[in-house]
Amino acid sequence: MAGAGKANGKLAKNLVKYGVRYGPLVVEAVRHGREPAQQALQAAWAKRSARRKAAEHALTVREGSLLKVIKDGQAIFFVFSGDAIVTTYPAVPQSSYPELLRHADLDNREPAAVPAARKAQFLPKVRRKR
Repeated sequence: MAGAGKANGKLAKNLVKYGVRYGPLVVEAVRHGREPAQQALQAAWAKRSARRKAAEHALTVREGSLLKVIKDGQAIFFVFSGDAIVTTYPAVPQSSYPELLRHADLDNREPAAVPAARKAQFLPKVRRKR
């Protein structure tokens, strides 16, 4: 362990050297890059939560099913009860439903039980040893 002190000293020297040289650039990059990164994270989280809420809602209605429609790069999940539209996630005005579903194939609706079964498939039960 005689060489361990030498390695730590060299590491500290390099950290100081590169910190002084590139530190201001990193600070500016973080300042300018923070907001777009936060927006991207929030958009991804909103998409995930919209699908989860739609699947949970579809499980509570009779003959529940989901249909994913893309509008302007945003996923909109329709919840159906049989052939009737119950709601959308994220919320969209009812007057725009015909426009959104004009080119959608309603035969591609996914039954509500399928996402629930898929979730159970990825999360196996863990048995604890006693």
